[in-house]
Amino acid sequence: ISAKQGHSEHQTGLATDILTYNTGTSKFKDTKESEWLIANAYKYGFILRYPENKTYLTGYAYEPWHYRFVGVNVAKKIYNENLTFDEYYAYYIENK
Repeated sequence: ISAKQGHSEHQTGLATDILTYNTGTSKFKDTKESEWLIANAYKYGFILRYPENKTYLTGYAYEPWHYRFVGVNVAKKIYNENLTFDEYYAYYIENK
C-alpha cells in the first residue's frame, strides 16, 4: 500500500506531500487546506494521487497529502471525470 524504497513518485520530481504546520498525516484530510486542495489543485496542474476508497485501482492506501503534477489539461480532465491517475492512464494513454 506504499511504494518500495527507490520506487516513489517523489523521486521523479512530479509528486509532493502537502501538509499544514502542526497537522500530521492522519489529520490532514480534516483541514480547510485539504478541502481547498481538493477543490482547486487541478487548476494548477496537480491531482490528488491516491484518493479515498480507490486503493483497489491505485494499489496504494489513501494519502490526502500526496499530490502529483500532471499539467493543467490532464488535471482538469481527471478532476472533471472523477478519475484516478491510473484510470486516466488506462483510458487515454494505453488505449490510444
